[in-house]
Amino acid sequence: MDEELEKRIREAIEGGSNDLTPSIDRLNSLIAKSWVDQPLSNSSFEEIYKKASSTSVKMFRHKAWYFLAAAVILITPLLFLLRTGKAFKQTTSGSSILVLHLNGKVYLSAAGSKDRLALNEGENVGKGQVLSTDRNSTLSLSVAKGEAMLLESETDLEVVDDQKRTFRLHSGKLLTHIHKNLKKEDFKILTSNGVVEVRGTKFSVTESAEFGTQVSVLEGRVAAIRGNEADKGEQVLEPGQRIRLNSRGFQRSFLTSSELTELSNEFTRLTVEEIPRDTTKSFSTKDELFKEYQRFERVVLTDKSSLEGVIIDMDGDFLYLQTLQKEIRIPRDSVQEVIQVR
Repeated sequence: MDEELEKRIREAIEGGSNDLTPSIDRLNSLIAKSWVDQPLSNSSFEEIYKKASSTSVKMFRHKAWYFLAAAVILITPLLFLLRTGKAFKQTTSGSSILVLHLNGKVYLSAAGSKDRLALNEGENVGKGQVLSTDRNSTLSLSVAKGEAMLLESETDLEVVDDQKRTFRLHSGKLLTHIHKNLKKEDFKILTSNGVVEVRGTKFSVTESAEFGTQVSVLEGRVAAIRGNEADKGEQVLEPGQRIRLNSRGFQRSFLTSSELTELSNEFTRLTVEEIPRDTTKSFSTKDELFKEYQRFERVVLTDKSSLEGVIIDMDGDFLYLQTLQKEIRIPRDSVQEVIQVR
């Protein structure tokens, strides 16, 4: 048993006042009821002695130790529930982070707590909670509409702020698929070596005590900022680039063709169509659409026709174009070129 807990229980038993005193008092009253003296009238000494000798109940030599043992049995589970319950106090309502899929064993805990509860599909998680995947286990999260993350095996990810979509990767690896239209302050991943600011759309982040932080970009742009106050340089990564951050600084390189293929294959487990998104969103004017995404594009097709809007996502087979009326899918092999109009 935890020494601090034992000390608090002993203090309450011996008449001291702390957070366990009400529980100990209640326990005392319950035990006292079972020790009501039995009337001795009409009972001979021999009968009383014979009855006492035949009992199989073993009494504690010191009443305080009886209380201590009973208190441990009754109070410890309650304290565990109270502590683990903290993991749920901050969840929940209003949080857009949803557990999509999980494989194997995945746990939820409060930041700073060692107590864990099993996580289930369909649950929401929020600020102040830590998600942990066990060995050979994975977890898919919907962060917001059109945005998702996949936690690989043996990964610990803390939700720092679910509204601002800020996370802390304590260890392990995650794959992230984010909307292209995000501002840099809209999605951040904190690590022990710096900050990863997301410009979109597909990238991985790995954190380990031995190698530091590694960021690899498949699509879009990602900014890596060192956490060292004396050297807060920013490096913006393009597709096919990788960077390592550690106590010695940045180490930037290009992914090899085999590494790119491997990264692309990893993202097949986090497909665009599985990420919840509002595909019926509409806009009244081009100016309204531009104001929302800060760009406007024209997609020229191989049959010489064209479509206007904003490319908000893409995968190996399709471009996802937000038009004035709705979001549409365009096969990539039918696209001749994309022109930046605004």
